[in-house]
Amino acid sequence: MEHYPVMKEKVLELLNPKEGGIYVDATSGYGGHSKYILKNSAKNIFLYCIDKDDDAIENLKRNLIEFKNFKAIKGGFENLTEILKNENVKKIDGIIFDLGFSIYQIKNPERGFSFSVDGPIDMRYDIEQNLNAKEILNKWSAKDLIYIFKNYGEIKNPERIVSKIIERRKKIEFETTREFADFISSITHRERKKIHPATKFFMALRIAVNNELEILKEGLKKAVILLKTNGRLVVISFHSLEDRLVKHFFRNNQQLKVLTRKPLLPEEKEVDVNPESRSAKMRVCEKI
Repeated sequence: MEHYPVMKEKVLELLNPKEGGIYVDATSGYGGHSKYILKNSAKNIFLYCIDKDDDAIENLKRNLIEFKNFKAIKGGFENLTEILKNENVKKIDGIIFDLGFSIYQIKNPERGFSFSVDGPIDMRYDIEQNLNAKEILNKWSAKDLIYIFKNYGEIKNPERIVSKIIERRKKIEFETTREFADFISSITHRERKKIHPATKFFMALRIAVNNELEILKEGLKKAVILLKTNGRLVVISFHSLEDRLVKHFFRNNQQLKVLTRKPLLPEEKEVDVNPESRSAKMRVCEKI
């Protein structure tokens, strides 16, 4: 099972690491982008690798064992200023946010991110947090479920499906990913096309569990505060809600010069090797 960092050459080119610079991989995962940056930059840069996932941090350390100029830190990018303050770092030269989740998370049934493998319906990036997808699905009100499916899954008129979910959970609660996916398939009454009918429901639950959009806003604000003049911010998003948020944040912040008029997309050859990259969009800005 191989992990491919998305648009790694473009990330390196646009992050543009400088001699002696301090950089942050705010969503380091298993270290794909971090490794490429460290391998292809001056030896005296320093890279802070941050992730909420304990498994990711442990694997990251193993994957980057050949390098001395990095530090892996468990944490969320919404706490960037606090994390770096603990490292006595006041300013940084560049930062990357790769907002996708890794193939290792998807393929691990215990993490409950995907219906391609059956497991408990969980979806937490940080397994120490209390809220998980099972609780949302089985305990949240109809009003709240309608809100997240409509606003995070961009599902039109989810009211009928939510009423079916409420009806079903009164009899028996949802326990596993495949159980919920099969339930959605059974009540949508539409032929399965390229995208499984449960896909957007899973996305909505994942965003809600991890409070992803609010945390992203907070992380971007803190990144700008930390950046030096001419420091660069690279963001790779994987769905329209994230991309829209990033686009508006870049455009509406007077401290930033947008370097990508339109989002950069992976080349066809990359998508052939790594189909998961097909929905990736990269936006880059520089602090002025």
